[in-house]
Amino acid sequence: MVGIRGLKRCLDNKAFGQSMAVNTGFGCNMSDSDGSNNNWYFGPSVIALGALSKRLGHPVAWFDRVSRSSSIDGLPERISQHDFNALHQSIQCQLVPGQWGRFWGKDSFQYAPTVWTLCAAAPTFDEILTSGARLSLLDSSAFIFSLQKNLETVSVTIYPIVPLAEWQHLMLVQQLALGFPTLVDNQKLVRSVVLSGRPQTVKQLAACEPSSCRELIGASEVVFDRAILELKNPAASESWEVITRSIIEPLMALRLKQQSTAYRVIKVLIDHCAAGTALDMVSVAMALHTEKSTLRRRLKAEGRSFSRLLAQFRVQEAGLRLLKDDDLAQISLSLGYQSVISLRRLLKDAGKMAG
Repeated sequence: MVGIRGLKRCLDNKAFGQSMAVNTGFGCNMSDSDGSNNNWYFGPSVIALGALSKRLGHPVAWFDRVSRSSSIDGLPERISQHDFNALHQSIQCQLVPGQWGRFWGKDSFQYAPTVWTLCAAAPTFDEILTSGARLSLLDSSAFIFSLQKNLETVSVTIYPIVPLAEWQHLMLVQQLALGFPTLVDNQKLVRSVVLSGRPQTVKQLAACEPSSCRELIGASEVVFDRAILELKNPAASESWEVITRSIIEPLMALRLKQQSTAYRVIKVLIDHCAAGTALDMVSVAMALHTEKSTLRRRLKAEGRSFSRLLAQFRVQEAGLRLLKDDDLAQISLSLGYQSVISLRRLLKDAGKMAG
């Protein structure tokens, strides 16, 4: 089981995000074209954190200033990592045990806007999940949501494109695993939770505190019972849904156009893997309506390579599937390998670098 052991080490090791950039691109610089690391937008999560800091009596100066702006032009589009960390630090030192989980859980509709609560006017929970999974760019360009509907379950996976602080992983997973079920008042619909490559019970997740800034690249996942898709939404409002959609859709279209080539590649890899489509560079280039040589050139201009992005995705996806006890040979085939040996080698190399 060298692969599993190596995988868990690499996903949990802070240095891995830096060292793997040499061979696989884990933790590769996914900053914007101007060289900044402003991967978070002034969106639902940032606004919720700013509101929480004020409730705790420790408002952050920059958030207090921009939230008082009388014009939308006075709001920043992106948030620097420094300002985002300042929000976290002002909150973390004031929290009492369990307060963080409650904020993203049962208190979320009253105090914490998320991409899921923004979709809460939809007529069914199927539509809420489907719509919310498309809206990761309201929050950040540092990760991508992926929704998969299976025979007995429905899952939402969070694929980091860059290493995220552990408290950021926690925030995103709690929003989904603790906050979303409050809409149906049934926490038992959550079947399983994976937090950056590590299994968690709902009880453990609710008790987690946002104390760690350790950077992790592993994928997270929340799996629901498929029965959730059949439930009607008692809070549905057609007029409110139209209003929110008319505001959100143009913004999402604009942000999609602004994303880097690397972001688009990761998005295609996620979609192709889910559909059983080839993960090679030619197939991805075709999906992006470009030539292989053009794709290579654009990635190089961003300081990235296709092979590194593909390796990063493969380790993330293998991590999730190994936790489900999927057959290693089947995992290898679905990730584009002809044999188990190649996947084992990738995981072994990842484990060595993490060590």
